[in-house]
Order: sequence, then C-alpha cells, then structure tokens
Amino acid sequence: MTSFPGRSLVRRVWRRVDDSPLHSLAWRVRLLPRSIRNRVGRPLARLALAIGGPEALPAAAHRGGRSSWGALPERWRVLPRPEPPESTWQQPPDVARAGIVVRSVYDTGNRPPVMDLALLEALNEEYRSKPLVPEPPKYDQPSRENRAQSRLAEVHRAIDLAGKRVLEVGCGAGFEVWYLSHHFGADAWGADVSERVAWKALTDERTHFVCTDLSIDHAFEADSIDRVISFSVLEHVVHPYGMLAELYRIMKPGGLAWISANLHRGPRASHLYRELYFPFPHLLFSDDVIREYRSKHHGKAEGAAWVNRVTWAQYEDYIREIGFTMRSLRFSETPLDEAFYARFDDILGRYPRWDLTKDFFYTILEKPRK
Repeated sequence: MTSFPGRSLVRRVWRRVDDSPLHSLAWRVRLLPRSIRNRVGRPLARLALAIGGPEALPAAAHRGGRSSWGALPERWRVLPRPEPPESTWQQPPDVARAGIVVRSVYDTGNRPPVMDLALLEALNEEYRSKPLVPEPPKYDQPSRENRAQSRLAEVHRAIDLAGKRVLEVGCGAGFEVWYLSHHFGADAWGADVSERVAWKALTDERTHFVCTDLSIDHAFEADSIDRVISFSVLEHVVHPYGMLAELYRIMKPGGLAWISANLHRGPRASHLYRELYFPFPHLLFSDDVIREYRSKHHGKAEGAAWVNRVTWAQYEDYIREIGFTMRSLRFSETPLDEAFYARFDDILGRYPRWDLTKDFFYTILEKPRK
C-alpha cells in the first residue's frame, strides 16, 4: 500500500501549482478552511498516486520551470522583526595604518612553484610510468565500431531505442547513427558542427546527418524526436544552456535523453592524457605553457582541448529551469591523489574537492508529458 506523502513533499507540489496557470484557482482553494482542504486534497492526492504510481507527486514537485535560486525571495528577515539598534554609533579607537598585516597562518615560508615548461616536463616524466589514463580510447574503425556497439547496447537497455526517431548530438564519424538504423530499426539522425568523411558512405533512407549547431539553429521541428543520445559532447558546446533548451523543444512529450559529459574540474578534462600523464594539467598550467610543450615534443601548436567551465551544480540548475525531469544520475570518479593535491593546493585548493574527483556525469532526462 502506498503511503500518503509527507508535508514537505506536498509543499513542493503546492509551489509548482502556485507557479502554474492554475494559480488563481489554487489560491481560492487555499483560502478554504483547513478541514475542507483536507477532505478534498487528500483524496485527490491518493487518486494521483493510484494513477501515476509512487513517483507521481515527487515528479510534480521537482518538475522544472524555476531554478533553485529563482525560487528564492530577493530579501528575507526574521520574525518578529528585530528592534533597531541605538541611533548613535560608538566611536572605535583611532588606529594608524589599521590594515597592515602583522602575521598570517599562510606565511609558511614556502613560495608556490613557478608553473612553467620546465615543471610541466618534470611532472610528465614523473607520471610517465603511472599515467592517469593507462589505456586511452583508440580511433581506428574497429575500435570505433566496438565502442559504438557497447554504448548503444547500454543506452538501449535504459531507454529503448528500437523503432524510435533518435537523434545523436555530436555524432562524430557517425557509426552510432548507422547502428541505430541498421541494428535497432530506428529513424536515425546525427548532428554535429563538423561534417565527417564517413557521413556520405553511411547515409541511407533511415540514416541521416545534419551539419548544424543545435544550440543556435532550429534544425528540427518541435516535439519531433523520441530519443536523444549524446556521448561526451556537451562539454565542448559553447552555449550548453541553449543546447539543452533546444533539445527540450524538439523532444516529444515523454521523450527521453541519455547524456554523458566531461566536467571541466575533473582530472581528465584537458583531453590530453595521451601526451600529458599527470592529473589536472588544464587547471595547473596556462594554455601558453601547454602549447609550448606540445609544440616542442609533439609538433602540435594547440593547447588543451576547449571545454566549457560549467559545473555539475550549474548543469543541474539548467536542467531544472528548462523543465526536464531527471530520471537517473551517476558520475565516473577518479580518487584524489592526496600527495599531488598537497603539492599544488595553492591552485587546486580553489576548487571544491568534490568537483575535482568527478570526471563524467551520466544522466537520463525526460520531457514531461503535457
């Protein structure tokens, strides 16, 4: 037997109703005596649970439309209101040069290291025998095919891709899109900001590719996509809020999105673990130093991969504000190398430790049914 939800959940549901077009009617109901509200409200809540199951009210309570900060008042103060202080302020002692530092707990006598090319080279040699990513992904065709099959099998078990209209965001060479149509019978679409050589060979009547920036272009009609998938692409999007909002627009009500993305504060976000073996090179060294190293040792003039700096907390706020319901969430994590952290705590200490351990997030989002 499903129990009736607690008061805190009911309050959250009320706030969602309060923000809806039913606002005026809801307030008339709220002005009724408590006994009448209870007689009417509780049977309606039990009916919602019977129809929608145990998740019906939690989903309503967490449905998007307002971010966590947007739901807060601009000002707040305690009740009863505090008494005003005395109207005349006392005069403190007159102190010359009052801001001069006498001592500090941070005066240890140790100067932070100079984050230059010499230090980067030394760290890389130190970690050469214990690289952050011992077996980086390969990009030959058999490896691409195996990776595509493994990914799609996992996603299919979660959200059912068979026979659906499926869009892959950031499809790259396009093998996942081809498998979607040929193995799962999907009407498969791939979108990427760069057209790839393989697209022409992989295109057929059920396999389609579009070169577009979904965060600013309306390449698909509203409410037209059953499923969205995206594998470690969102971190490279310049306007991630715009991208998520566009996905919400083009997904059908009840549609599902399976999304993974790399987080900038994680140890792997430089995407250079084939060349730089130690964690957090993108947080520790400037792009100029990384570019100098790559030019000297690998003949490449690029710095670290471009990754937006959106944190998981910001992604979560975006998701809530846009209106998605989050169905699942997990992270891939790398334990913090405490000795390494201690050596560079003047830089790494600027970030929450929780963020520094998170490499990727994996989430399933649903566009609520109307």
